[in-house]
Amino acid sequence: MTSGLWAVLFGVYATATVVQLVVWWGLFARLAFRKPGLLAPETLNVTSLPPVSVLICARNEAANLAANLPVVLGQQYPKFEVLVIDDDSADNTPLVLQALQKKYTHLRVLHSGPKTTPGKKQALAQGIAAARYEHLVFADADCRPASALWLRHMAECFLKTQDVEIVLGYGPYRSEPGLLNKWIRFETVQTATQYFSFALAGQPYMGVGRNLAWRRQLFQQVGGFAAHADLPSGDDDLFVNAAANHKNTAICLAPEAFVFSEGEKSWRNWRLQKKRHLRAGTHYRLRHRLLLGLLALTHVTHYFLLTMLLLTDFGIISAAFYAVRMASALPIHRKILYQFREAHLLIWFPLLDAFLAIYYAVFVPRVLIYSDDLISWK
Repeated sequence: MTSGLWAVLFGVYATATVVQLVVWWGLFARLAFRKPGLLAPETLNVTSLPPVSVLICARNEAANLAANLPVVLGQQYPKFEVLVIDDDSADNTPLVLQALQKKYTHLRVLHSGPKTTPGKKQALAQGIAAARYEHLVFADADCRPASALWLRHMAECFLKTQDVEIVLGYGPYRSEPGLLNKWIRFETVQTATQYFSFALAGQPYMGVGRNLAWRRQLFQQVGGFAAHADLPSGDDDLFVNAAANHKNTAICLAPEAFVFSEGEKSWRNWRLQKKRHLRAGTHYRLRHRLLLGLLALTHVTHYFLLTMLLLTDFGIISAAFYAVRMASALPIHRKILYQFREAHLLIWFPLLDAFLAIYYAVFVPRVLIYSDDLISWK
């Protein structure tokens, strides 16, 4: 290549790097250095907390329900019900639920009929209609709240202002040995960093169904899941994308309100899970797709051009840009990782951040281009 072309490539590299720095300090720093603005549950007048319905959609989840549902049922909250929607299970799910109902009077079970649409939206819509209370909190059968204060923290967010109708919670994965688990947890932190930071900037665009709350009235106003009923996923992020705005959305980042899940045990299963999630993202509002695409594109451009420029006359200054980028990213991500109780991932940040570029450049395009095997949720 000519020196002029290398200069152009360096200009593109420098621009991508600067864009990333602007996003981190202008957007992600809002999350990293935020100050909690709500009362702690122990100082809150419990009479002001609204009654809530916890909805869990389960399909062949007997073992997970037996292990995790007692923690949900044992929440320290003045008035709530837990409604489990049995989505046409073929295992011992009904027997497990019957046994738990004998011990917990606030546990209700709704048996959904034969499935006629992909995913769990049909069953979930039935549960939303059958719930006793206006304020709905969602979790999955394989999830376990970090503490008995989960519901109190989530419900407290509805009291921030009279406009709040959606509460975004955090759903981390349990720490286990192995590179796959580290990658799953890191990618989960990156996704959460984006959607929490966007929400703080007045642009909420998604939430995760394993820790999410909203008011039923809002669900009815946007037409429920009708706009994306044919998709097997999106009951969480596509609903939030359609219904959330800068006034009606709050975030809950109290560690006691985290809801933990187990990560996939194989790369193949993780790949299939991500396919469902990424395909739903293609239905986000245009401005959200453009912003998220810009983040991914500049991330890939930074690493791709860095590897090309290091062996040229621009090698030293390119390495300097990388060093500045990393020096800027580390303090922000350190604060975020501590907030998400993932501080031990910090030492892995340089490697996993580079791996994220490969993920954006190779895996994501393949999922979005090839339309094979849209998989049911169970």
